[in-house]
Amino acid sequence: MPSIILIVQGHYQDVDWSRFWFDQPISIPSVTTRTITYREWLTALRDSPGGNEHILIHFSYLSPWLSDNPPHSSAQSPIPIAPYPPNDLDEYREFVETALRFIVEVVEFPPQRVAIEAMNEPDLACGADPVTPCFWQNWEMADIADLVRVTHQAIQAVDARITLVGLAECCGTAVVRDLLDHYPEGAYLEGLSYHYYAGEYNLDVALNRAATLRPYGLPIYLDEYGSRTYLSEGVEGALWHSWALATLWQAEIAPIQYPISEWILLGEPYTQMGLFADWRGDWERKPSYWVYANFFRFFGGGAVISHTAPAGLDVLVSRRIGTGTEPGSGMGAAEAAFWVVNRTETLFADQLFTLNGFPTTGALLRMYDNLVAPTPVWTKTVSGVPLVFTATLPARSSRVFVLQADPQTNLPLTLCLPVVLRHWKRG
Repeated sequence: MPSIILIVQGHYQDVDWSRFWFDQPISIPSVTTRTITYREWLTALRDSPGGNEHILIHFSYLSPWLSDNPPHSSAQSPIPIAPYPPNDLDEYREFVETALRFIVEVVEFPPQRVAIEAMNEPDLACGADPVTPCFWQNWEMADIADLVRVTHQAIQAVDARITLVGLAECCGTAVVRDLLDHYPEGAYLEGLSYHYYAGEYNLDVALNRAATLRPYGLPIYLDEYGSRTYLSEGVEGALWHSWALATLWQAEIAPIQYPISEWILLGEPYTQMGLFADWRGDWERKPSYWVYANFFRFFGGGAVISHTAPAGLDVLVSRRIGTGTEPGSGMGAAEAAFWVVNRTETLFADQLFTLNGFPTTGALLRMYDNLVAPTPVWTKTVSGVPLVFTATLPARSSRVFVLQADPQTNLPLTLCLPVVLRHWKRG
């Protein structure tokens, strides 16, 4: 999730935000030869393959002149930052509007693919996280409502198709529920976001928080999460992410993993939660990176299908109408995808996959190793009613099996797709 830190040196009155230098190069720490600008960053996301990348931005801290809170010490940050709330709402609204205009009007990023998070972790107490300075200090609920209101006003001034979400709490859902229940500004939120970092294989806290938000009828985003035990390192980290994605998707929670890259300024354990290395590791992609690449490639826009599976396997199955971007597939062709994670040390040999109600009697089947690369390990055709195939699931593995309909074998009626996954007993 991209985050933008508001940094303006000095103490100004009535700042001319139209002259804010979004194209000023951002130096990468310890590497003076590498820089990036917001324009380069956003343009790359705008023009990414597939043309459907969405961005979610937030402003983490304030420049000290815009806050009445004392700035964080230089030991906590190499640049001057101070906690929210802003001491001048008009100046803050103008900054947000200018930032959004840059994204939508200068970079020409489609506004329907832009979301802004009203704030970041207002409930993180100062000093609670030894490596992360607090984002809010000395605030009341009225300050929360004010910030949501002026952010909404900035959106309306630029393009109403930009989405406003929040409130990105780290430690519960009390703040956003208070806003939704008691303040008119709660009506401006179009999605609800929160954060949670787990240890082992347990996301019950995250699932319970989502359950408290579900009655509000808005999309739910877990947009910071990870495992403090497995991080995103090696096979262990990749298996954790494979399991977490299936768990969250099944619960109708949109997972937005952060940080996507290692970043030295984050501190540990957060740096190692990145899905690929930074310049110190030559941007090498970790196995966890391919987990996310495959998951959203085949499950984005899909509907979850009910299934049964043996104990010891984590399984998610979905159906969707294909995008036509995969080799040999056509736009509008039906697809079903099996996400199967074997976290155990046991090999599951000759597992029988049975798919009922598929709209064709024939399909192209591809198997991908989620820990290695985005190319299929093998491809074959299957046919019959129901569709049946077998596959072996190695110990400590993550696989996705994708069935793409053969339009030449259409059935007259499309049914729901219950799935049975069991061991094939040879006669």
